[in-house]
Order: sequence, then C-alpha cells, then structure tokens
Amino acid sequence: QDRIILGPQTHEEGFAEWLRQRDQSAMVLTDKDFMKTHLFNAAELAVKVNHPGPVHHVLGSPKTDAYGQTLGGAVQVQAKPRPIKKTIDHDEVLIRMLAVPVDDSMVYAELKKAGVCLGMTGVGRIEQAGSRVEDFKPEDAVLILPKPAKYSAEKPVGSARTLVTCNVEDVIKVPNEILEELTPEQISLTPVVVAAYTVLEQYGSKLKPGDSVLMNAAHMSVSGSALLQLCKLLKLKPLCLLPLPGAPKNTVKGEYGSKSAWQDADTRQVPPPTVRAAYERISELLVTMGAEEVFPDAAALLRWRDRNQRMLPKLALDGIASRDSVGQLIHCLQPGDKDTQIVVYGHGTAQPIEVAPPLLAAWGGKINGFHISRWVHSSSANPKKMVAIMENVTKLVRSNKFVIDTVLYKVGEDPISDAFARAADPTDSSQVVLIFPTLAEELQTSTEEQRKEKQRQLAVADQETQRRKEEEERDKLKTEWLNLLFTEQSVAAMSPEGPLPSSFDGGETRTPSNLLIWIGDNPKGDSVVLKDIASSLGSSALLSMAWTEHPAGEAYSEFNLKAPEVVDGSWYMRDRPAFENQDLDMLHDVELLGRSLVESVESRLNEYGLDWKNVVLMGFGKGAGVALYAVLLKLFPKPIGSLLLFSPVVLFPSFLGEKMQAINTGPAPVPAMKMFAVWGNRNRSTPGTYRQLLTQVLRKAPQVHCTPDTLPEADHSFDAKCGAVLQQLLSLALPR
Repeated sequence: QDRIILGPQTHEEGFAEWLRQRDQSAMVLTDKDFMKTHLFNAAELAVKVNHPGPVHHVLGSPKTDAYGQTLGGAVQVQAKPRPIKKTIDHDEVLIRMLAVPVDDSMVYAELKKAGVCLGMTGVGRIEQAGSRVEDFKPEDAVLILPKPAKYSAEKPVGSARTLVTCNVEDVIKVPNEILEELTPEQISLTPVVVAAYTVLEQYGSKLKPGDSVLMNAAHMSVSGSALLQLCKLLKLKPLCLLPLPGAPKNTVKGEYGSKSAWQDADTRQVPPPTVRAAYERISELLVTMGAEEVFPDAAALLRWRDRNQRMLPKLALDGIASRDSVGQLIHCLQPGDKDTQIVVYGHGTAQPIEVAPPLLAAWGGKINGFHISRWVHSSSANPKKMVAIMENVTKLVRSNKFVIDTVLYKVGEDPISDAFARAADPTDSSQVVLIFPTLAEELQTSTEEQRKEKQRQLAVADQETQRRKEEEERDKLKTEWLNLLFTEQSVAAMSPEGPLPSSFDGGETRTPSNLLIWIGDNPKGDSVVLKDIASSLGSSALLSMAWTEHPAGEAYSEFNLKAPEVVDGSWYMRDRPAFENQDLDMLHDVELLGRSLVESVESRLNEYGLDWKNVVLMGFGKGAGVALYAVLLKLFPKPIGSLLLFSPVVLFPSFLGEKMQAINTGPAPVPAMKMFAVWGNRNRSTPGTYRQLLTQVLRKAPQVHCTPDTLPEADHSFDAKCGAVLQQLLSLALPR
C-alpha cells in the first residue's frame, strides 16, 4: 500500500530496506568467526608428534662477567635432553637430524641469554610432515638452510638437536645420487663446499691458470680446504696466510704500496717451539692440498714477493674475518684499478672489521661479503644450482680428486665442550661434525633417565622418611629428657657429683645467726669485694661457692656471653622445639650445679645448726642463674630467707616458666620470699628483650616477690660499686 501511495522505490531505498530486513547478528563478523568459518583451523590441521620423550639439545650460553654482562668470545656449551613440541603445524616438517657441522657461527654465536639451542644448518631425514606438505615424505633426506633474515643470531633455528621442527621453505631435498656417494656428515658440509665453489665462480671468473689467489686462514675448517682443492683443480696458485695464536704479530702499517710499511716490521721475534711446530705441520698440510706458499703474516708475504719479483694477487679470500685481517690483505693485493677484490666469507669471531680510510682510498678496490644462505634464497634457481654443484663435487670425491676431512662427535656420548674447543682451535684443520643418536637410543636414554629419576626420587623419599623417623625419635628422646630435668627421676638427681667447692669463708663462722651464700662467675675477683662486706656482717657468716671449679661447670663456664645470639637476645628466647644438643647439655649442667649448691648449703646449715629460712642466697651472672633455677624449681628442701641477684644469666626463661608451672601444684607460701634483681644498664650480655621475658616469668612465680633495680654505668662485672649496693640490700634482706 505504501508503494502504491509513494510510487516505485529507487535502487538505494530498496537496498536500505533489504539491509533492515537482514539478521543483524549475521552481518557482524568477528576475528573469531573468521578463524572458524572462513579460514582453516590451525589446531585441527596440526599433526601430533609421534616421539613421546625428550631429545638431546646442544645448548649454548654466553660468557658473562661478575655483574652478569655478556662477554665476547666462544660460547659455553652443554648437551642435555629437552622436551620438544607436541605438534607440528600444517606447513612444517619434523626432521630427524643426522649431522650438524660446528662452524664459527656456532662457536662464536652472539647469544644474549643462556640455554639457546645452537645450529643454523645440518642434514637429516623427514620424520613427520605437516598435513598440507606435499613435496616431502617421511625418510626424505633434507638439508636445513633457512633464509638469513628469518632467524637472528641470538635465536637460531636450533638444528643441533635430535628432532628439529622447521618450515618447508627452510629445507632443501638432497638427491639420491648424493646420498649414495657421500656420508651424512659430508652432506652436512654442502653449504660450505658450495660457498667455496660459488666464491671462485663469481669473483674469480677473470682469473687464468697460473694466477695467484690470496687466502687468509685456509687451514680453518672445511671451507679453506675446499678452496685450496678447487684452486688446485683450476690450476690457480693459492698464497696462504697462516696467523697462529702465540706467534709474533708483524703487521703492515703505513701507506699502501710503500716498502716502509713492511720493511719496518720487527722480524727478530721468534715464535715459541710449540707454535713453530704447529706452523710447520699446518704449512706442510696446506702445500699438500694445493698451496703454493704459506706465510705467517702479510709482512712475510711482501718480503717474499719483493725477493722473487712476483706479481701481487688480484683476489683475496678472508675466511677468518678478524678486526685487522682485511687491512692486512689490502697491502698484499694489486691496486683497485686492476679489478682487485676482497671477499669476506667467514663468520669469524663476529668482530667488526677495521680499515683505515686513507688505506682504502689509496687501494681503490672492492670489499665484498658472501653468505651461502643469502645466495641460495636470492633466486629460485640457486637451490637447484647448489644441488648441481654438490653433484659435481660428489663426482670429484668418487674420483679421489676432492677430500672432505671430518671429525665426528656423538651428542649424548662424547663431551660436547671438547668438540667446540677443537672447532675453535686454529691449529686444528679438521672439520668437527656433530652426529645424533637414533630415536630408539633417545627413547632408551629417556627410559633410563626416567628409571634413574624414579630411583632418585625413591631414594630421596626413603631418605626423607628415614630423616623424619630420626627426627621423631630425636624429638621423643629430647621431650623425655626435658620432662625428666629438675625432677627426682633426672640423671642429675640419680647421679649427683658432690657439693660445690668454697673459695671464701668470712663473717661469724663459729655461731652465726644467718648464712649468706654467694655464687658468682669469678671466685678470685669476687673474694676481693666480699672481704669488705664480711667485715661488717655482725653475727652472719658469708660463704662463696666456686661453681666454675666443679666438674659440672666446666662446659657452662666456657660459654661465651658476648656471642651475637646472646647479645641480640635470640639465645635466651629459645623454647623447647628449638633446643639443640648443646642446650640440653647446659640445662643438665645447671641442674647438677643447683643440686650441688643445695648439698653444700645443707652441710653448712647442719654444721651451724641453722634452718633454711636463715639462708640468704646471693649471686652474679651465670651463678645467679643457677641459684634462681634451684630456688624456683624447688631443689631446696624448704624456702630460703631471700634472694639477691646481680645481672642473672638465666638459661631459657620460657623453659623455666614451663617447668615452674608443672612443679608449683600446691598453695603459694605466705609470705612470699624477697628477691632483688639488679641489672647493669650497659650490660650487653643481658639485653632488654631477655629482661622483659624473665620479668614475665617471675610474675608467674608465687613463691617470690621480685624487686628490680638498675645500676647506672654498670657492665657485666661484679665490682666495688656492686658490692656497695649489695651491702645496702642486705639490710633489707637479712631475716629479723
């Protein structure tokens, strides 16, 4: 009806109406919907890896200084089993590695963190292929050679492991013709051999038979030996520089083309015998492989050229790429207008190349870099060309015109550090190649390690169970021992060690009315102060007990009250669970000394005909602590008259309070015994935390009424100042 009224709709109005009538939710397309309905689901296309266990990885870590900063030089390596990915993606292949060459890029890898799997190339066989991989099948032999920009030097593809997962674009199939003639370790060196072939083809195409080629570090790895052998086949004359560590370094310095640049070099230095022997051995090997002459440095080459009137080379190949190698090679080449070139093809120690601008300007030649991986991936025809080159090399190997010398190290069996040390050794020309265990060996190793791990865990569990049993038994014995302390069934009660010896007798010793007992830590020093007090005692007798001379006090007297745990109060704070054997021994000694003290006092009371209420017990330090233990834990048969203590050192007040509550089951005596505690405010052996804890314990003791006091400017010693305070306190403490 609306159409009849309004007339026919325009195309724009019809499209707008169609949009309004559509389901709005169907018009919204999220990235999640796109992944589900419009793009394949990567998880569904992933292929599960069949190998169940871990495999060996060759892991590298950079050398670091004391502050954790990475240092240059060779990396530290180790071989360890590590787990692998559980699945491979649709465009990936799982390769069972057979051989990986150890080159400078592995030895001097520029790593930033530890535990990085090394290796950028190698040969292996396809173990599994992704669901969309059509060009490769299981057991196909492939060469790993990824694009140079795809993986960084800090995180390589990691070919040095038994199983490697990589993309199909990172591998090249190895033809059967090569497989039949060459071993896997020789095939793994394909990039190196092809690089040597291509360098000579690209940069030496204008050279004629009989022309010279300057080679630096031709003795290192298979790259140098391949170049020498190819030069020999092309009838070129290689001139080799052989720099060895430890040899005199005669560098050419100065203007390009001038004799003074090399004539001024000091040639009087003689290399050590070992370096000389290595030089002669390697020189002979290089000449055998095709070198015309071998020189220790550029200065020696220029002297030889001047002596023999030879033409300088037009092409130099630098396989070591050190800091000054290019500069030295420039001095040994013809000027740049003769189409002279230097090709840097070695990774070296990853140092920057330094060339003085005046030298480069005066020379005028070209410095080129060559990287086999970049060359292979620069053109679609180059991978086929690489395979064709390797097939030609295979024919040369078959006819004994080309030799690939390798040294094998098996990962998981041979020490990997030795392999890398040999690869970094400039005096060793053999190419080090890593070979890997089979998957059956990996499973066996994994099973064996799992068995050992289970045995180790069982052994640890057994040790833990045994340790727990021993701890429980030890705790049980400790609890029993602590419960018996200061009871009639204790070892000290059953086996007493006799009374304490006395070091001083003073006052009224015939018919005294009171008996004053002193127990301090220094009997000789205390006697000096006690003599002055004894002269003013009247009818009281004074007796000093030398507990330090008793057999039970030998170990306790040697305990250091200046130890850190005493000064900070932590020793005093120990409770029953924290007691050690030494603590148990000291508690036993304190009980022995307390019972010996009671025995000594009892004999004097019997001698003088006095009662326990006529006893005033005084003490200092550890001796005062022994006296307090004896009084509070009722080692005395009856309550004594009073207690005067100076800086008492009481072992573990918490334990004293615990034992005191267990013993004090009857009614409290009336009145309570007077107790005076005098502390030195500079005494570090009795810290404040300990005093507070002891005060709390004494508040719970119904049989004593403690009056604390502080002696200013007093440390842990009993001197004349303490003696004066003691005389004042005696007037309050003596029974009346």
